[in-house]
Amino acid sequence: MAAPPLYILVRLWIRGGLEAEFEAYESKVLRIMARYDGVIDRTIRTSRVSEGSGEPFEVHLLKFPSRALYDAYLDDPERRSLSAERAGIITNSDILIGTPGPAYGS
Repeated sequence: MAAPPLYILVRLWIRGGLEAEFEAYESKVLRIMARYDGVIDRTIRTSRVSEGSGEPFEVHLLKFPSRALYDAYLDDPERRSLSAERAGIITNSDILIGTPGPAYGS
C-alpha cells in the first residue's frame, strides 16, 4: 500500500503593490517544486481589503508524494537562492503540514 500524499497549507502575506512580482516569484518556485513532483493543488486569493487587514494575500494547498520529496524541495539550492527575492516580496507566511483526513459526507 502506497503512503498517503503530504499536503502543505501555506498562507502568504505580501507587500502592497508587489502582486506581479509575487506571481513571477511563484512561477519560479513552481518550476523547482515540479522537480520533486510537488504541485500547487489549489490557490485561493483572499478578498483582503488592505495590507494591514490581517488576512493573507493568498493561501496555497501544496501536494507532494512524500515528506522526503518535500524536504528535498525545501533544501533545493536554487530554491534557497531565491530567499532574498522572497523576503523582498513576502512579509509573512505560515505553514501547516498533514496527510489526507476522513472524507466527511462522501
